[in-house]
Formats: sequence, structure tokens, C-alpha cells
Amino acid sequence: MKALFSLLVCLSLVACGGSGGNDTANPPTTPTPGPQLPQIEDVADYQLPVTEELVLQIRGQLQGLSLDNFFAQSYALLEARNPEVALSEGKADQLLSLSLTNISDDKLLQDRAIQALMLELLQEYPLAELSDEQRLSKQVYQHYLQQQLDWADYYLYSYPATYGNFGWPGQTEFLFTDLLPVTDLAQAEQYVQLAGQIGRRLRQVESLLESRREAGIIEPRTTLSFSLDQVQTRADQAAEATPYYSVFNAKLGAISNIPGSDKQSLRDRLKATWQQIIQPAYASLASLMSQLLSQAPANVGFGQYEGGDEFYAFTLSHYTDSQMSAAQIHQLGLQELARIHDELRTLFDELGYPQNESLQQLLQRVASDGGTVAGNQAVGMFEGIIDAAYAELPRYFNALPQQEVIVIGGPTGGYYVSGSDDGTRPGAFYAQTTGNLPYYTMPTLAYHEAVPGHHLQIALAQELDLPDFRRRTNFTSFVEGWGLYAERLAKDVGWYENDIYGDIGRLQFEAMRAARLVLDTGIHAMGWTYQQAEQFSLENVGDRGTIARYSVYPGQATAYMTGLLEFLRLRQMAQAALGDTFDLKAFHQVLIGQGSMPMSMLAPRVEDFIQSHAEESPAD
Repeated sequence: MKALFSLLVCLSLVACGGSGGNDTANPPTTPTPGPQLPQIEDVADYQLPVTEELVLQIRGQLQGLSLDNFFAQSYALLEARNPEVALSEGKADQLLSLSLTNISDDKLLQDRAIQALMLELLQEYPLAELSDEQRLSKQVYQHYLQQQLDWADYYLYSYPATYGNFGWPGQTEFLFTDLLPVTDLAQAEQYVQLAGQIGRRLRQVESLLESRREAGIIEPRTTLSFSLDQVQTRADQAAEATPYYSVFNAKLGAISNIPGSDKQSLRDRLKATWQQIIQPAYASLASLMSQLLSQAPANVGFGQYEGGDEFYAFTLSHYTDSQMSAAQIHQLGLQELARIHDELRTLFDELGYPQNESLQQLLQRVASDGGTVAGNQAVGMFEGIIDAAYAELPRYFNALPQQEVIVIGGPTGGYYVSGSDDGTRPGAFYAQTTGNLPYYTMPTLAYHEAVPGHHLQIALAQELDLPDFRRRTNFTSFVEGWGLYAERLAKDVGWYENDIYGDIGRLQFEAMRAARLVLDTGIHAMGWTYQQAEQFSLENVGDRGTIARYSVYPGQATAYMTGLLEFLRLRQMAQAALGDTFDLKAFHQVLIGQGSMPMSMLAPRVEDFIQSHAEESPAD
């Protein structure tokens, strides 16, 4: 997900692993190009309280509360154990101490003990004494807490240092570059102070890697080599060349009421922190990853590890919210691909394209014939598509979010980051805007990531009058299924009527999501090689796909198509039952008007919707 940068010469003896000579015999003279940077002290390792004592204390805090207060206080306790939530929301003043989240296995296991207590206490509230809204909240919270406990059973089945935002190095960098606000002197000070903890964060990543090596789980060679390249790049960079510094410097420069001398002091402290703390930590992590590379398996997929089959079966259940087996999901993907290919063929025939060409060749024609958009105009194009969609939304939705969505261009993209609760950070659609972009995929991408997709659903949930955990928790099959439903809705209401190229782009995206069912299960349950998966994607989607992503993030890619199919099934069920009285706006309110929830809990709500509307309709 992140672009690789040219390697620079090592600037630190610590980062390079030693002086390489006899310092006593030949004392070196080191030129100082600028002012002497301050000395920065590394932070101490985290100290966890005794779990049994902590659980007893929390039991005393939560017992005897009303259910609504239990929701509020228990979820606040969980969020307090992940301070990066408050930090990204600009609420550092609510924290007891300014700290990055402790990501150690010991902390995770302590979280599990706390979540088990909360689930135990939650189950003591009798359903018969609750309102309908409280019953739903209790069921959603139970599901959420049980999922956390189930994941903890498989905590060793992960690749902590994997590439992009799928691993801790990438997530940490993204926190600093995109989530931490820097709008005044206090937040700038917080940024620099938190940067001083990145060394500890990377040491924790090393510990996670070691524990997984002991368990026989090392990231496969194909992706580990790429992950290593990204870490090594940071280890070899001067502070000014890193996003940590450049983004901070840009935000600092935009603050007008900080004296220049204070700004320079902050820059110097951040540079010193990089040289003395962060860069050596990156170098140490890169060294460990290099060692692991020599031991890494050539095969991809979690099925190769002891217990991996059981873990993968769990991920499928978690992400699809179903009991479908890997074989059933695999077959479902093949069936959906056959349908989508038929629909694509119909459109290719309308364009007069040759019937003997491969899907890749045909899509290359579409990319050329449909036109391109220059990278420096892509943000404006996406904004125009979103604005046009916004103008149509009142025809299909009763409620729209107040929070705006912005488009952020860059070398990578194709994802959405939700805004802050207080609205100071808007929802953001990150779009890849380098080079010339084929137009035909742009509308569907905007509909999925912005409106009527992720931004509409997630920002609306944030603004609902619901317990915090229901406004902030996202169940993958619901959220990603809704993103695909938004793409299909655009087709169903006629937004592609005069845009055959955009419609082909929609179908290519749908083919990609169907292929994911086949690819994910092929990689993790059926022993597919990386090359085998790439070839399948090439033949069925028209490109080689993001096989690396599926290989390091098992099960997640199956949530999209399964979620879409459930949304469509529920709509078809309501339309069939209500006929001419079916109200699409009211139906959408049922789907997303109560925030994200497990898909298995959505069907009963739709059944209630059908019954209530059937009772309101006059008899024939």
C-alpha cells in the first residue's frame, strides 16, 4: 500500500550497528552541519497492573449499574485502554497520560479478561425487563464482546510487521501522518512527545514477531520481503525525508500563532527523536525481519501452520457472519463470477468488441475508449461525482449525515477513513491520483467509498442517538456489504443509464469481490500458490489483483460479496412481500438507521418492517 523510497546512507552509528573501527586509537571528528540537537531520552516499557486485581476493581465499578450506564461506562473503559482513539479524535485532554496504545500480547490477554467480565455482567440483565432498543443494544454488544474473546484465542495467528496498514509499522505511521491533529501548540507538543514512543512501539513489534516465530508462524517470504523493504526504507532515511517529519512540518507551518522560535524548537526535537530513538528502532526491526526472511515459508496461506485450518474457519465465520464452509464460499464465488461475466459480455457486445478476446484485453479497450483523467484533475473529478450523487440521495434516503466528506489525493488510495466524532476531521475518501487514470472505474469507486457507500453509512451512524459502542463499532460484512450495495443501488436507480463504460467498471469491481471468495479460500484452505492466485485474478477480473492483501488478511475479503448478497436478499424479500407499497427510503432507514450490526441481526428487523408495513397497508 505504501510506495517504496530510494535508500539513503545511514546517518546514525546506532542504526548502522556500531562504529566499525577502534575509537580509542583514532578518535573520529564528526562535522556538525547545524545547531546541536537536544538529547532525547527513550521511554520505559509499559507496566501492566495485576490482571486479577484490575478485573476485581472493574467489577466493582460496573456492578449494579443501569443497562444504559453499563453500556457507557464499560465501553469507555475499553476505549481508555486504546488511547489512540482519543488521540485521533483530538481528545488527549481526556487521557490520564499521553501514550500510544500498548500492543503487547500481555495487554491483549488482559483485555480478554476484562471483556470476559463485561460479557458476564452484561448477560445478567434480563431481556424481559428491557425496551426494544435496549434488547437490540444488548444483543449487539454481546456479539461484539464475544468476537473480541474469540479473536484472542487466535492472537498468535498474525503478521505483526506486515506491509502497509495491515501491520503495526504502517498503522503507526498512518496514525502520525493522517490521524493525529496538529492545529495548535499543545497538539504540536503532543505529536513530538508521542513520536518519542515510536521506539517502544517498534520494540513491541519485535516481541510480537519473536512470539510468533516460537509458535511456528512466520510471514511468508513473498510478502515479508516487501514488508522488510518498507521498514528498511525508514531505517535508512534522514528525518526530513520521512512522512513523520514532512507532514508535521507542513501542519506546523499552517499554524499562525506559534512563534518561529517555538516552531524551530519543535522541529529540532522531532529530528533529534528520529535520529536517537526512532531510526535505530527501525534498523533493529529491519535486522530481525531480515533474520526471519531466511526462515520464512515459500507457501502463502494460514492453512500451512499448525491449527491454521481451525483459525481460518473462524475468520470466515467472523467476517461473513455465517456458518458457510470454505468450500461453499469458494463455490459461491465461482457462481457469482459466471453471472458477472455474462453481464460483462452483454456490454462488450453492445460496444462491438471481439468475442474471442480475454477479459484483460477487453478491459484494456474499455480503459482506452472510456477516456482518461489526468492525475492533477482526479480529485476534482471525484468531487464532481460525489456532488452529483449527493444531489440524488434525498430520493432514496430519509436521513443524510451532517458531516462532510473530502477527497484526498495521493500515490495510493481506494479507501475511506471516518471523520472524528466532533466533526473537526471530516470523513475522507483517499484516492490514488498519480498518472493518467481510466475514467471507467471512478464512479463506482466514489459511490463505494463516499456516497451512498461508506461515508453515508458510517457518518450517519456517528450522528445517531445510540450508545457509543453502536455508533463506533463496524461489523465488516455489514460495512463492506453496504459499500457494494451502494454500487449496485447506483445501477438500480439509473445512474449508469448513459454511461456504459462506468457500468463496465461497476461490473469489474463486482467481479473482483466475487473473485475474492475464490481467491481467499483458495489461498488459505486449498493450498493455492501466489502465482496460481494471480493467474486466476488475471483471467477472471482482468488484472493480477491484490493477492498480497488476501494472503496477510485471511477471511476479510469474503465479507464484501457475502454482505452484498444478504442486503440484496433482504430487499428482494421486502419487495416481494410488500409489492407496490414497498418504500425504498423507509427500507434503507431500517438497514442503516440503527448503525452497523451483525448481518444475522438485520434479517429480524427487516421481517418486522415487512409486518408493520403490511399491517398499515389497506386491504385490497
